[in-house]
Amino acid sequence: MRIAIPLTGTRGDVQPIVALGLELQRRGHDVLLGAPPNLIGFVAGTGLAARACGPDIQQLYSSEPGQKALASGNTFRLMQLVARQMAGYAGQMNREVIEVCANADLIVASTVTEDRASSVAEAMDVPLVSLHYYPCRNNGAYPFPGALPPHWNPPARVNRATWVLAENLRRVVFMRYLNDLRAMLGLPKSWASTAAVLARRNVPEVQIYDPALVPGLPQQWDERRPFTGFLTLDHAAREAVGDLAGDHAGILSWASEGEPPVFFGFGSMPIRDAAAVLAIVSEVSARLGVRALVSAGWSDLDIAAAKVGAHVKVVGAFAYDIVFPRCAAAVHHGGIGTLFESLRAGLPTLVCSVSFEQPMWGGQVERLGVGAHMKFTQLTAARLEQGVASILTRECRDRAAAFTKTLSTEDSAARAADIVEATAR
Repeated sequence: MRIAIPLTGTRGDVQPIVALGLELQRRGHDVLLGAPPNLIGFVAGTGLAARACGPDIQQLYSSEPGQKALASGNTFRLMQLVARQMAGYAGQMNREVIEVCANADLIVASTVTEDRASSVAEAMDVPLVSLHYYPCRNNGAYPFPGALPPHWNPPARVNRATWVLAENLRRVVFMRYLNDLRAMLGLPKSWASTAAVLARRNVPEVQIYDPALVPGLPQQWDERRPFTGFLTLDHAAREAVGDLAGDHAGILSWASEGEPPVFFGFGSMPIRDAAAVLAIVSEVSARLGVRALVSAGWSDLDIAAAKVGAHVKVVGAFAYDIVFPRCAAAVHHGGIGTLFESLRAGLPTLVCSVSFEQPMWGGQVERLGVGAHMKFTQLTAARLEQGVASILTRECRDRAAAFTKTLSTEDSAARAADIVEATAR
């Protein structure tokens, strides 16, 4: 079976889908994955066929407007920035999705490509499966991410109202570009939301995050929205893309020389003043009497020139599952991949959210009692000290250790591949 997977976004958006692509390829399917130009090498390095699809979102985030939007901490402002980029790229994006999907027997899309993929699948008369990184459909348990403060617990009708508003906003902003695509495909115009289109076609919407993170939500959805847990790369793929090439021996040796350190890292989100953030981390960890392991993979910080005390170790990228078991707690941006790894290791977690669904995950960490949450825009030495101190309590550490036992232990990529194959049948 020929399977096309058009994607766009950052590495955090692409990597879990690569895990599915590799599983499908192992089962004998011909898989073609579309990815932003900056991630073509990453995808190809795993052994999957890849071609360009979508703009370089990482470059946008690193630009001056992107940095300002991230610094604002406003999800809707960042959505406007991405929408402007996509508006300028819309025609090319339409063509690229069509090219990736040409001759496919089945299309697998993601949260950010399902709108275009649904029209292409309709025109080609082939099945479609969509993968969701976070709750992105109307429900009464949780509001649309970023619509309300994450610590609020509004009634179901309010939650549902935020979804109606968000789905209509997305429909209005993107429908012109989607109807341009439909015209290219010889399809009539449509003013329905993507959610409505996928529901009408009974398209599976696979939730590739753990149901333990969203209690109450699985009960509100039917079998069209199964949960698989987070999709992770196998050892061979991680080795191929360099995930296992870091100085793990050096990091583990340093970690074993004293009390387990607290991890600090902010994923793929560019930070305007990395040196200032590092200074705050160094100051806070000194005050609390803890050691700090800082991953500088999120910045252009010169690791060799970083000025920190002996209680701080600044490193490049490393494999979380190798190092996190040696840590006492984790502080990061709340990307679902990093969050999964810190919770899987049983680490109490402080989420310093930047935007999009990160505040929602921060709110969930706090609500589940396995950590705390603050906005990155509110990061100060005093607030960070308070947050880290709160997750280092015995009570929080015990809850985090217990929570890891509730996470799914099944092979998530295999489960997702089963759903894709069942859809084809």
